[in-house]
Amino acid sequence: MTPRSGPLRPAIRGIRSRVAHVSHAARPWFPPVHRREFWLTQCFVVAVAAIDAAVETTGLLEAVGPAYVFSVAFVFVPVLYAAVTFGVRGSLPTAIWSAVVMLPDLIIHSGSSSRLGEIWELGIVVVLSVFVGSRVDREIRARTEAEGREQERLASEQRYRSLFDGAPTAIFITDAQGVVQELNETALALVGERADTLSGRALAAFVGDEIAGMVLGREEPRVVALESKQFGKVWLLPVTTPYRGVDGHPWIQAILRDVTTLEERKRGIEAYARRTVAGREEERRRIARELHDGPLQSVIMLSRRLTAIEPPASPEGRRDLEEVHTLALSVAGELRRTSRNLRPSILDDLGLVAALRSEGDLVAGQHAIAVQFKLTGTPMPLAAATELMLLRVTQEAVRNVVRHAAASNLLIALSHRPASVKLSIADDGRGLGRQVPTEDLLAAGKLGIVGMTERARLLGATCRIRAKRHGGTIVEVIASGPSAQQRPPYARPPQVKKHNVHGSAVGEL
Repeated sequence: MTPRSGPLRPAIRGIRSRVAHVSHAARPWFPPVHRREFWLTQCFVVAVAAIDAAVETTGLLEAVGPAYVFSVAFVFVPVLYAAVTFGVRGSLPTAIWSAVVMLPDLIIHSGSSSRLGEIWELGIVVVLSVFVGSRVDREIRARTEAEGREQERLASEQRYRSLFDGAPTAIFITDAQGVVQELNETALALVGERADTLSGRALAAFVGDEIAGMVLGREEPRVVALESKQFGKVWLLPVTTPYRGVDGHPWIQAILRDVTTLEERKRGIEAYARRTVAGREEERRRIARELHDGPLQSVIMLSRRLTAIEPPASPEGRRDLEEVHTLALSVAGELRRTSRNLRPSILDDLGLVAALRSEGDLVAGQHAIAVQFKLTGTPMPLAAATELMLLRVTQEAVRNVVRHAAASNLLIALSHRPASVKLSIADDGRGLGRQVPTEDLLAAGKLGIVGMTERARLLGATCRIRAKRHGGTIVEVIASGPSAQQRPPYARPPQVKKHNVHGSAVGEL
């Protein structure tokens, strides 16, 4: 390698790059030399020029006028054909080639007047070749673009169709009235019908009025069950997307999401939670009964025996006996409170209304809070689980009022309706303040509010906790009415009255 060859390489590469760029930019103007039609057109031009030379030589057309008029008119044919077939890159070279092959005849046979006319007409041929070729190029470009857009549209439609038909979720396309217009393969398998039997029929005929109402916006979307001919019982969550077609007509795309696995898992967890709550309540009932029937009765008997003992003669002995008696009463009271907190016997013995009144009286007696109990409607026997849930929610709500609300008034209201029961606990305390998300409450170990809402949800009830307009908090629970078919596994057991060793009924101190 010579020393001078190094600096020349960048310049050579630059020249090659510019040549390649110019060649690429000029490529659309290159004549279509690879096309056989182009060369046949040029041969036709040569044939026209040969005929013109023969006519000029023999003088066959002298009687009708200048011969060049006919030769130039024949030249228009290949030029226009090249323009229509190839555009400017075919018509302009053909026009120039026509002028070149006509040039010998122009020099040899044409006079001064005919030469001027022939030059004029050849110029018109070149101009027309450019004009017609340009118009053809624009039409070709427009047609190519239109074909490209059509191909893109078809490809996009094919992709959409592939995604639509292959989607693992059932998809229905309906009009605003819920009439099925289109559906995918999964939807066909879900309803167990053929496509030609579904189109034009109401969606409700295949998925039921409930799902159709959600699709049409008449009901709030929720998880519902559907009996499928192919898949059996499935749980579906409708998701709708209204849109307008290219003609402005309103359509609805309904996606029926299969949430069977999630719903079955959720229901399994809820059933496990209900069994856990039932087991815990049963254990609490057992412990409360054992405390009441065992240690509490023993302490009561001890207290009575202490009362029956003849007081000692000395003051110290009488004081010690009184202290032991007071201690026995205190232990009995503590055992009674513990047993009551575990499982209030009044709920099993006298029912929900008496248990709620008792809770209010207990709070009013122990704290400086005025408690009012309000009963509306005719009391009806509820399922034992519902009564227990309402009592537990009341206990937790009252406990929160005592601990955090600094309230002076508390209202416990129970309203019986034909098909439901409503419980509300309202206070005039400081209120909720900032609403804390459930996740934060769980992370902080504050399970009171979460426990109330979850207890209600497990039994199909709703629990709302909100701030009152003029200060304070209100807890509302709405549960379904009595139903013999929905009694839970921890229904109220039959009560057996206990007796002490002397045969008298055991009472409370």
